[in-house]
Amino acid sequence: MSRLGSNVKEVTDMADLDFRRHVSFFATGVAVISGEDAAGSVHGVTVNSFGSVSLEPPTVMVSLRPGRAMEIVESTGRYGASILTQSQQHASNHFAGNRDNSEQPTFLTRLEVPTLETCLAWFECEVLDSFTVNDHVLFPARVTACGSAEGDPLIFFASQYHSSPNRLG
Repeated sequence: MSRLGSNVKEVTDMADLDFRRHVSFFATGVAVISGEDAAGSVHGVTVNSFGSVSLEPPTVMVSLRPGRAMEIVESTGRYGASILTQSQQHASNHFAGNRDNSEQPTFLTRLEVPTLETCLAWFECEVLDSFTVNDHVLFPARVTACGSAEGDPLIFFASQYHSSPNRLG
């Protein structure tokens, strides 16, 4: 392992807000991770820490903080992921806990796991394992079903929502 030069600030010495500001310059899409509890209620949480891990076999991963959604994923071994369109900022806010007077987004169980009825892409996932990393748990999962619709993604960059560039092709 190499040593950092004396003029480079180590992350452990950096204020949390400095790290948050620097990492916010990595543009991401926005997803809602969902699951159904034992009583049949569907819960969701907004994340920008969802991504593809492997194509063969189709594998994705999400990073979750402790909370209701993480408890459901741990207890059921499944989760849904809905990739949001640029017109779904209200859904992102809703599942991030910033609910307004707009209509609550609706879920649809296409095969086995609930995902948002309207979204850019959806994935039904079966958890392969879990790894605790500091204050989050990583859940790699095999994709058991997926689909997509037309639209442009909701982008999160520099701690703000952005409209996306036009689709290629």
